[in-house]
Amino acid sequence: MIQLLGLLPMPNFGAPGDVANNFAAGFSEKFDSDQYDGRVDYNASEKIQFFGRYSIANFTKESPGAYGQLAGGPSAFHFAGSSLARNQSLALGWTYSLNRTLITDFRFGTYRYRVRVQPGGIGRYPATEAGLIGLNRGTTDTSSMPAFNVSGDGGFNFGYSLGVNQCNCPLSETENHFQWVNNWTKQTGNHTIKWGVDIRRAQTTRIDSGNHRSGELTFADSVTGSADVDTVAAGSATTGLGLATYLLGQPSFIARNFTGPGFYPSIRQTRLYFFGQDSWRATPKLTLNYGLRYENYLPQTGAKPGSGGSFDPTTGDVLVAGIGSVPSNFGIKAYNAGFAPRLGLAYRLRSTTVLRAGYGRSFNGAGVGAVFGQNPEVDPPVQFGQFLSAPNIYSPAVPNFLATGPPLPPPFPIGSNGRFPLPDGVGVYFYFYPLDRYRIPLADFWNLAVQHEITSDLTAEIAYVGNVGRHLFANRNTNQAVPGPGDLGPRRPFNKFGLSQGVYDVCNCDNSSYHSLQAKLQKRTSHGLDFLLTYTWSKAMTNSEGGYNFSDNYNIRGDHGPASWDHTHALTLLHTWDLPFGKGRRWASKANKVADGFIGGWRFSGVTTLLSGAAFTPFVSNAPLLNTDFNNVRPDIIASPHVSNPNRDLWFNPGAYTSPQQPFRNGTSSKGSLRGPPQYLFNLSLSKTFVITEGKTLEFRWENFNAFNHTNLGLPNSTVDVSDAGRITSAATDMRQMQLGLHFRF
Repeated sequence: MIQLLGLLPMPNFGAPGDVANNFAAGFSEKFDSDQYDGRVDYNASEKIQFFGRYSIANFTKESPGAYGQLAGGPSAFHFAGSSLARNQSLALGWTYSLNRTLITDFRFGTYRYRVRVQPGGIGRYPATEAGLIGLNRGTTDTSSMPAFNVSGDGGFNFGYSLGVNQCNCPLSETENHFQWVNNWTKQTGNHTIKWGVDIRRAQTTRIDSGNHRSGELTFADSVTGSADVDTVAAGSATTGLGLATYLLGQPSFIARNFTGPGFYPSIRQTRLYFFGQDSWRATPKLTLNYGLRYENYLPQTGAKPGSGGSFDPTTGDVLVAGIGSVPSNFGIKAYNAGFAPRLGLAYRLRSTTVLRAGYGRSFNGAGVGAVFGQNPEVDPPVQFGQFLSAPNIYSPAVPNFLATGPPLPPPFPIGSNGRFPLPDGVGVYFYFYPLDRYRIPLADFWNLAVQHEITSDLTAEIAYVGNVGRHLFANRNTNQAVPGPGDLGPRRPFNKFGLSQGVYDVCNCDNSSYHSLQAKLQKRTSHGLDFLLTYTWSKAMTNSEGGYNFSDNYNIRGDHGPASWDHTHALTLLHTWDLPFGKGRRWASKANKVADGFIGGWRFSGVTTLLSGAAFTPFVSNAPLLNTDFNNVRPDIIASPHVSNPNRDLWFNPGAYTSPQQPFRNGTSSKGSLRGPPQYLFNLSLSKTFVITEGKTLEFRWENFNAFNHTNLGLPNSTVDVSDAGRITSAATDMRQMQLGLHFRF
């Protein structure tokens, strides 16, 4: 364990003796992109047109960790490792005008996405070299540095994982999408009627590492604490130290991914969409738009037998797609999402004022693999995570870890019926059970706006905009231990099957809402200037963001609160100004060609964004009275957390919180109850176009991102019971970046 620490650099920041936030690193990353596009248009006649387009783009990224390529660690670019991606797309189209009032078009498109992601130090086995058993297991996909997470006071992490540096690595993924579309447009009187069909087929093959394949190890401070000595009555564990737990080699939790030999992690899915709509000019003042969209989702299926797995919570068995009595789609029926209505109106109140309103419903089928549950190709026996947890907060997950390493998961004895018992410690995400419980997530959205023309080139608008999301995807651990006394195991629902790991139901149990007042002032181009100024006052609420886990799976509503992207106030200015110098402009309009080449034709553009602070949630690392396996524990609030002069050294008062004071419950502080620093971002550019010859131009662009190099502080450490609680150690946006570009058009 000490040998691995030797790969980390010495402290170089802060006061002598600081045990947290004592290292600063300089970063640079390599990012190359190449894109090529080709298009052909052919007019066969006045009624028939064809087109074809092909695009290919390659992206290569290499980003370091703070501690070097081998040791990894945090990254300033929100990712450490290397990534190679290629996108290819092909589109073919045919448009036919049957007569003056009826047009149809056919489109075919295909898109191929391929990405390969690797951690730094691939091909090296640092854990094995340090004497640790069973982490680097001699294969390329288990090479590189495991992820080590040392929790509690003075905690730190290094290595590679999603949690350490957003490296889902190693990762190999290929997606193919095919789309067939036919649209019709009919003009009759004051109606414009449209209808059509959209058929989509998707294929995905994915070998991922949601948990690093060489292992992710957590070292909790409580493992080196004592239940007899800790101030349990005060709700705070104080005697343990995460670094001591690490040095003793006693991980409290271990997670890692495996791929089953001989299986093919690939699935397919088809979706059907139909629509009809009408735009009706009812009167000279009133225009109505209304329509219906119908969606049908066929079940995703394995590409071949053994391409996916799921879980039967009534028996504790894993079901293997396409084997024995298990259908390739697990017996899930096609889901008719139903009709999604759209309605909009525009009414001219007077010659310069228009009232607009709209309502619509949208189904969110998400990406292939996410419909009908989590990707079945990342469930056992195809791919799976091993999760080794401790029986209580004072015990290690593997008692003799340094001597034996983590145990390998047992083989899967797949029966002739396509089932086998889920082993202890092997994670699984299962489909909705019973199988007819599934629903496609949907959103209802609406708006009401008044737009007024102030002058011929200046308009103002004020609007109410809102939406509600229902039946959204979320991951719910159905094997969470019920809060209570004693060891966790007997209190887990699937203990009856001998299971101690998380068993996740991908449920439709999340909801969201958004309400806002939006104001807009827009100037159309005149005298070389145009701009758009917007202000938004809003509130976004949710339970589980982006499908992530709930804190307490028995109290989902306890996680309802402002979303992490919720900024109460937002002001944005977009502008383009043709500077008034040079030929044809206000000043120096008679400049000669040489002078005009220097001072004329310049355009100043920019996007300015001002945001109030984002919402964030306080957490506590030690909650011995809780005695269950919550994902994140919130503290009790006992005073005001606000400070008179919030700054990077103390943004909020961590002394306003304490570990939950009563047994077996989460804290009283709420989700999103704190606000981070505001953000001010100025992206500016200066450009000029040189005319070389007729049809040939050269554009020069000087672009500045975060032009004034303003430091936008990130969120503070929200874990209230560690030494750097309330302290900000990261930036929310990058430092100033400049780029110069030349665009030759011909």
